[in-house]
Amino acid sequence: MKVNLSLRAALALLLCLALAVPALAWDKEDYAIFDLHDKLVKIKGDKDAHGKKISFYSILGVTPSATPIQLSRAYRQLSLELHPDKNPEPSAAQLYALLTSINGILKDKDSRERYDGHLKRGIPVWRGTGYFIARYKPSLAFILIFCALAISAGQYVAQYVQYSQAKKKLEAHLTDLSATGSNDNLGYVNLRRMLKTAGLEEPPAVTKAIKNGVAVAQILKMPELADAFSEDDRRAELNFEANQSRKALDDALKPDVKKTILVQLPLFFWNFRTHFEHFRKGFGEAVEIAKKEAKKKQSSKSRSKSASVTAAKSDNEDPELDGKPKRQSVAKLMKEARLNPKEFEKKMELAKKQKAAEEGDEAAKAELAELEADAAAAAGTRRTSPRKKTAGKDMLRSKNGVVMSKADFIKMAKEEMAKAKLE
Repeated sequence: MKVNLSLRAALALLLCLALAVPALAWDKEDYAIFDLHDKLVKIKGDKDAHGKKISFYSILGVTPSATPIQLSRAYRQLSLELHPDKNPEPSAAQLYALLTSINGILKDKDSRERYDGHLKRGIPVWRGTGYFIARYKPSLAFILIFCALAISAGQYVAQYVQYSQAKKKLEAHLTDLSATGSNDNLGYVNLRRMLKTAGLEEPPAVTKAIKNGVAVAQILKMPELADAFSEDDRRAELNFEANQSRKALDDALKPDVKKTILVQLPLFFWNFRTHFEHFRKGFGEAVEIAKKEAKKKQSSKSRSKSASVTAAKSDNEDPELDGKPKRQSVAKLMKEARLNPKEFEKKMELAKKQKAAEEGDEAAKAELAELEADAAAAAGTRRTSPRKKTAGKDMLRSKNGVVMSKADFIKMAKEEMAKAKLE
């Protein structure tokens, strides 16, 4: 089937190329000849007085082998006959308007050879899309509709060819199956459908055989199914399977105008519009849900912040830190908790103990006393190293660390040198 389709497609392509090559080879002079011939046929018809195909030569009354002198003489004579002053018929006036162009083509050697070639091969009916568009000037809508119709026709023909070949192959296969009537063509689905149609339950031995992958032909020979089905039952199952195959083929490959671009393209744009509307609606709902979640988070944060502020107010009213009553603002407490959380926790714990001690809690008083004693001991044992004074411009430091003036330093140095000499 694929080979035949490929061969037909190749032949169609060759035919298109054969028709397109001459159209691509034509130029403006060819199109001018075609236009002049069409106008002549419109006035005089496609046959001359002798029943032959009309041509430029037959209008002048000469043969294709006429000499230039004969052509000029025939042209002058016909011009006098068709002149509007002597011949008042409308067709004569129309033909008189074409004589100059006809004489010009036949007088020129190259144009005459070109016309003789077309006359010998036959004036073409189809002259290419460029000629068609230039002559009739179709609108864009007409071109699009024409292209859609042409493509749809090609699609329908391709569907018909594919469907015909697939159906022919399927019928040949089904004919072979019906002729053999072998049980090897039955599957597990067919076997279970036959059991269901006959009103029989599936024996355990059959179920086990199916799980083990035993062929249906061997299962039908088992004692449990020896007399369960007749030959007509098997034939009926094969016919049912054949009908199912035909139906599947029709659903998949049967030619349908709905499968062509003429129907599919509008459906695509309509479905795109519908999908876009669904997307826009879903996106709007998602945005609303996100806004609601953000509001919930913001409200939960504000509630937690207010709760912490309330707790700080209740726990830190007039706390006595370092033995001095000190009322701290909520903003200051929050700032301290943020900058130094550990120190803030210690102060809060100390404040709670001080409050409990004021209320008469003996355990809190004892812990507070221990904390104060530890703090006093730490303050008494703490030693801070004295800051060394930096010598000024006229000050010097001795080996013993004594700061003195420059004069005193020189005097002391001289005394030490004198002692060293005496020793």
